[in-house]
Amino acid sequence: MSLRTQLILLLSTLFIVVLINTFIVFFLDREGRLKFDVLNHTHEIIDQSERLYNHIINAETGQRGYLLTENLNYLDPYYRGLEKTEEQFLILNKLTLNDKKQQQNLAQLDALIEKKFAELNLTINLIKQNTPHAAEEAKSIVYTNEGKALMEQIEALIKQFQNVERTRLAERNADFQNNRLLITQVVSVQIPLFIFLSIFCAFYINNKLFKPLKRLLKNTEKLEKGEIPDRIEKCDTNEIGYLLRRFHRMSNIIYRRTNKLSFLVSHDHLTGVLNRTELDRQLKFAISASSKNNKMAVIFIDINQFKQLNDQYGHVIGDKVLVEAAKRITGAVRADDDVYRYGGDEFIIVAHHLRKLSYIDAMIKHLLDKFNSPFEVEQHNLKVTLSIGIAVSPDHTSDHTQLLKFADQAMYEAKQSQLHTYKIFQGIEGDN
Repeated sequence: MSLRTQLILLLSTLFIVVLINTFIVFFLDREGRLKFDVLNHTHEIIDQSERLYNHIINAETGQRGYLLTENLNYLDPYYRGLEKTEEQFLILNKLTLNDKKQQQNLAQLDALIEKKFAELNLTINLIKQNTPHAAEEAKSIVYTNEGKALMEQIEALIKQFQNVERTRLAERNADFQNNRLLITQVVSVQIPLFIFLSIFCAFYINNKLFKPLKRLLKNTEKLEKGEIPDRIEKCDTNEIGYLLRRFHRMSNIIYRRTNKLSFLVSHDHLTGVLNRTELDRQLKFAISASSKNNKMAVIFIDINQFKQLNDQYGHVIGDKVLVEAAKRITGAVRADDDVYRYGGDEFIIVAHHLRKLSYIDAMIKHLLDKFNSPFEVEQHNLKVTLSIGIAVSPDHTSDHTQLLKFADQAMYEAKQSQLHTYKIFQGIEGDN
């Protein structure tokens, strides 16, 4: 038998085996696609029910905003919520048209939503009458908590609706995975027929697959350590090359996002300055580095009468005052000093590398000068003043907890004085 015949027989046998397995895999795959479509359908129902609940919440949020402020802009999310809720409900109804149990749940949900929106509409119409009596009536409706009870019932019913679908999702996913497993088993039968190609394939696969994967794993390890992955200069124009390019792009995105998350963890989300998460650790480090000729100071800042300002003008303006205060404080410190938001209206400056206590006077004067001009917030000119307390290490203590306590005590003494002054612990005082 000639080599040509042997090759023809071998290739013919391989072709027939591959063809049979291809047909088997094709039919199994077609069945798997149907199962996958059912799986996606279940996912879609869960997603749409979640969107329905979000639209109801958005409508209620718009109504609450309008009741509190009588600002017509808040009616936009309210009406959008009504419209989107109706659209979303029709989508859910269509998706579960052949499901009697879920149709019953939707019928109950529809009745609750109708009651909820009737309550929202009634309070809005009362406010639109623009009379004290109508406004009080609207508030009394809100205070009855009937709307809250309706929302709790709606949420419970949506969760019940979703739990039914999640149970089905688990069953359908298991069915789909069994189908995938069967396809894998069928495909694996072909492996012995191609063993004789392994030597050739080993060299090819090593160069085309394993070497790129090694580079991929190396970059993965670097990414896990928080290091910048290696730059990919050149790769093949095949799937692995595409994967390498996409991974490199994705890893750079992850690296940037990780740095951003690290920033968010350590910084106050409102003002952008450091939060108190790392304050104790940083204070310990700063104190350990301080000495007689290289002092460090904790400057405890409290915004005077901030609660009254918040009560009079509202939390939105209060937040803007905090943001502007943080900006001015940050603009008054040196590059190597740290600014923390310690509490609601309290900030802390950790000042490093102070040779003398007298340096603090100039620093505080510069800080107070920043607050001489009024805060212009939403057409309000607000005069904001500070009470400041200072404690110094190692002069006063080398314990970070005591240092904070001493600075707080000094700030409290400054707040008790008739003028808005700052005080250094143990009675050293300066005026603004």
